[in-house]
Amino acid sequence: MPKVNDVITAMREIAPEKNTFGHDNVGLIVGDENAEVSHVLCCLDVTQGVIDEAIERGAQLIICHHPMIFLPISSVTFGSPLGKKIIKAIKNGISIYAAHTNLDFSMGGINDYLMTLLKTTDVVPLDPYISEVEGFGRVGNFMAVTTARALKEKLVDLLHDKYVGIIGNPDVKISRVAIINGSGGGDTEYIDMAMAKGADCLITGEVKHHVAIYAVERGFTVIEAGHYTSEQVFIPELARILIEKLSEKNICIEVFTSLKENNPIV
Repeated sequence: MPKVNDVITAMREIAPEKNTFGHDNVGLIVGDENAEVSHVLCCLDVTQGVIDEAIERGAQLIICHHPMIFLPISSVTFGSPLGKKIIKAIKNGISIYAAHTNLDFSMGGINDYLMTLLKTTDVVPLDPYISEVEGFGRVGNFMAVTTARALKEKLVDLLHDKYVGIIGNPDVKISRVAIINGSGGGDTEYIDMAMAKGADCLITGEVKHHVAIYAVERGFTVIEAGHYTSEQVFIPELARILIEKLSEKNICIEVFTSLKENNPIV
């Protein structure tokens, strides 16, 4: 029977744990790497519902994008939502592995996938601090000029997100676009970075108010696609890639995507 560590080894080949940025908590967060595993559930967030789903579907391992434990904790009790999840996972023999910024920055990860969905060309990292093809964010070219308004509608379609918004000029012409999935609107330096790379627009999932003001005052357009939707779209692709990687190693494990995850913004 395959072990949790066999799946972790495959995940480390897909998204090396060293490919992070600043402080991050990637790797095995809960569980036993030597435990046997036959079913793996992939998700964005380890919610109470996802853990219940793992139990119902017989998964011994959950692979998530957002680390369930990110900041230091002083206690694990049923009195807190986090403690309850940790205890329930351990009691039911479920291990939890997180691939966070390493999955964002590695080749073939979330940013690259979004660029593929948008059919861009000549894609390179915004900050190639890992290698020429890996690093923070991505920037690439469209084959035909579009507008922020048209790009917004395309993202509504691709991400199934009716809340996609435009910060700045909706009619700006766009031939080159930058992408930072998740919370790429957390700092004004990301606007500067995108502009320095010649991007006409930045697509990200979450933008702080002062960053939005900064973008407008610099005459730069940002499309805010939603943190959940800009990343959850990749989870089925992650399951597919993991199945392929395990198959190369002659490891037969059922890998599936959570059916119980929901966007917290309704």
